[in-house]
Amino acid sequence: MRLLTVAISTVKSERDNVLEKINNLSGATKDLLDFLVVSQFEDEYQNSLIGDIRVVKLTGKGLSKSRNVAIQETSTEWIWFQDDDFSINENELSFLVSCLSNGDIDIALIRIGSLENSEKYYKNYVDYSKYTRLLSLKVSSIEIIARVSFIRDKEISFNEKLGLGTELPCCEENQFMLDSFDRGANINFLNRTLCYHTTLAENRKIDYVKNLKAKGYFLRRLPAYISLLLIFKWAFTLNTNFSFFQNIKLLTNGFLLNERIKK
Repeated sequence: MRLLTVAISTVKSERDNVLEKINNLSGATKDLLDFLVVSQFEDEYQNSLIGDIRVVKLTGKGLSKSRNVAIQETSTEWIWFQDDDFSINENELSFLVSCLSNGDIDIALIRIGSLENSEKYYKNYVDYSKYTRLLSLKVSSIEIIARVSFIRDKEISFNEKLGLGTELPCCEENQFMLDSFDRGANINFLNRTLCYHTTLAENRKIDYVKNLKAKGYFLRRLPAYISLLLIFKWAFTLNTNFSFFQNIKLLTNGFLLNERIKK
């Protein structure tokens, strides 16, 4: 039985591209991993097995909802959350599986490389030798490989008010990591590049108004003095094409949002 499921969230229009990308992986890679695709699609394809790839229908919208379906449907010991524009570094998979087999960790964090330049990374990485609550702010979902039994036992899931497909289209992975840390997860940074993602801003469709509101909304999980400091820091440092005061306003609007927002 394989140890790790790569759970890929996609939409109907990209499903066939995802299946083709998986089928183009080497036989050695497909022997190491299970693949689960969670997608919106027509009823006749519901919960299908297409070759060796399991495809599960997503009812409704939202990346967080898709991730939660993947957690429910995964049958391996570990789950790796991926997006449909993924590119796996097949050369590092044996190392990854060995670490997951022999370690006592609950969540492994990996590096994301740049698709456009193999010498660069998706973000600036720091030494995670001691994981803290604030480091939850730095994690991307496709860095997260989680022990399924841990997140199920601790009832950890993605907040479906957050993430792509909602009015607050980011920070769902940050809340997932914060919840994991607060519930005692042993979190380990593997310091290996296991996948690649575009680092070109023009290839990333970002709604900065909604993103800033989402960041402000997420900051409610942190102590007020930290939230206030981060609102001012992000207003200065985030590259949004807005002024400092516009950033402040949007972050504050998110922080003050009524709990009864649309899911």
